[in-house]
Amino acid sequence: MAPLRIALGLLAVFFGNYLGRSAARLYQGKEARARTVTWVLRTTVCVAAIFWGHGLDLLAAVAVALVALSLAAGIYAQLHPPKDEGLVKAMFPRD
Repeated sequence: MAPLRIALGLLAVFFGNYLGRSAARLYQGKEARARTVTWVLRTTVCVAAIFWGHGLDLLAAVAVALVALSLAAGIYAQLHPPKDEGLVKAMFPRD
């Protein structure tokens, strides 16, 4: 049963990251609310499945902490995009 809970924890971490990105895009007005709600549901179902039958144990606590960190990382990544360094123009000038 533990490998299944670990796999669900990994899915929840990935879903948390996409949830953070989607929430940031919703805040910016670039995404529909329905897409963010689907990420909320996916993440919630995975986290609830980790708690199902075992309650709060070490694995569930670690998974929830990682989901929270992943959500924050997704928000940060969406709100602070990388700068375009213009490498294509530097490597291939139009001379």
